[in-house]
Order: sequence, then C-alpha cells, then structure tokens
Amino acid sequence: MSRHRLHPADRVLRARLRETVRFPDLTERRALKLSAIPHYTSRAHFNLWHRHMGGPDFADGSGIFTPLFHVDFETTDLALDIDEPLLVHGETHLATTRTRAGEVDRLVREGRHTVLVRRADGDRVVARAHLINVFTRYDPDPARRRVTTLPGRLGLGEAPARVIDLPTLESLVPNDRQPDFADTETHVWHYGQTDPNRHVSGMEYLRVMEASVAAALQRRGHDLRRLYYARARIIYRKPCFRGEAYRCVAWIRGEAPLIVAGAVLKAGDPPGSRPAVAVELTLAQHAEPA
Repeated sequence: MSRHRLHPADRVLRARLRETVRFPDLTERRALKLSAIPHYTSRAHFNLWHRHMGGPDFADGSGIFTPLFHVDFETTDLALDIDEPLLVHGETHLATTRTRAGEVDRLVREGRHTVLVRRADGDRVVARAHLINVFTRYDPDPARRRVTTLPGRLGLGEAPARVIDLPTLESLVPNDRQPDFADTETHVWHYGQTDPNRHVSGMEYLRVMEASVAAALQRRGHDLRRLYYARARIIYRKPCFRGEAYRCVAWIRGEAPLIVAGAVLKAGDPPGSRPAVAVELTLAQHAEPA
C-alpha cells in the first residue's frame, strides 16, 4: 500500500517547551497577565518557525515578511508559584484564505499554543493563544502588498492546501453606532513602545486599551477590584509609529460576560477612517477573594 506523502507546505511544526515564570508577568493574585502571554508562547510560535524557515531581515525593506494580523489570548487567572516552570504545547502551520471564486486571497501562518503548569492532580491550563500571521511586503500599493504565492527560497511550493477564514475588523468593532467611551485627549506613541519591526509593538495596543477601558468602566460604576481581563482578541490593520498621536474609543458589546470592543484611531487620519487596531476585551470576575 502506498503512503500519502504530505506536501512540504502542509507540514505542521510542533513544540513542547519549558519556560520560567517572570515576576513582572504576574498579577497581585499571581496569575499570568494577558499582555505577558506572548513571552511564553513566542518561542513556540516564532523561534520554531524561524529556525526551520529562516528569520526576518529587519534591515531589508523590500522582502516578504509575516507580521501578526490577529491574536486571541486567554488567561485562566490561575495562581502560580514563581519557581514552578510553565509548559508550552503549541503548533504552527501555513494556510490560505480564499476568495468566493476559490482563488488564493492571502497566505497566512496560524499557531495555536497552550501554557500549562504541572500539578500533583494533573496539568492545569494557565493561558491559551491563537495567532495568525499574514504574508505581506513593504509597498504603498495594497495590491502589491498582497502575497498569494510562497517565496521560492522556502522550497515549499506555491501554497499550502489548508484553508482558514480571517477574522474581520467588523466582527470586533461596531460600525452602526457611536462609541460608548472615547478618550477626551490624544496620546502619543514613544520610543519605548516600538520593536525591531520599526513600528509600535503589538502588546502596546493591548496595554493602552486595558488602561483606557478600565478608566471608562470605573467612571460607570464598575468595581475594578473584582474584575479582570480574561481574554483579548486583537486585529492589527495598520501599524503605528513613534511620534504619532492616537486616541482610544470603545463600545460595550455584552454584559454577561462584560465585553468591550475598542479601537485605536490615528489622530492624523481623516474623520470616519477605519481604526489602526481593534481590541476586544472580555472581563470576568475573580472566582474567590484574594
């Protein structure tokens, strides 16, 4: 009987790693912060891929690169000991999105990772991460930025067989009503918020939205001593750069659980422009007092 040989572009890279808990990544209840999750999943998602396929050349502005387009992080608010290692189980693979006619619309890389801690009664889930990177290139023309075939240097063929759907900006941010919250003044991105991709780091959008939403909820009478951010879904549409001004707006999307959809708007964009980044935050109540 002949065995079916997996196409190189359909290969799944799997990781089983151990990570050390960092004190600044823990809350007062010793749970892992949402914005800290990428530190524990980055080796499984990025390093593994770069080791097999080659890393990005940050000095080359003409090549193809794969920035994050969508992330979905979830923390379980589980208390950790600073000296117990975390286990990361993850996998990443290539895929495409398709047009209605069935043609390749985009090339993407999808990763799903779970952060665990080993306890006497079994492994406990600490956090989960779902990440999607989209192949693109530096170009002012959106049509030329779109990448529909894999680079020949990878030796993987033109495209993988796996097909996924990309979340849309409209699935996170309402476009049929005015925001429930809005910053009263603009803020500015600074050098300490950038990364080697030469724009604002992805988790900075989450941090500023967490702060903006917390202040807005407190003004509405919510008790932030009982609530915590349990999940974040982010869509990165347009990069921001240091020195640019921005403001945050947000909408209440649900009450049980409390879901707030936020948007980061570039202050220099014309009124009515689509947001640079959308951040949906789900809040939960602590199961028990600290």
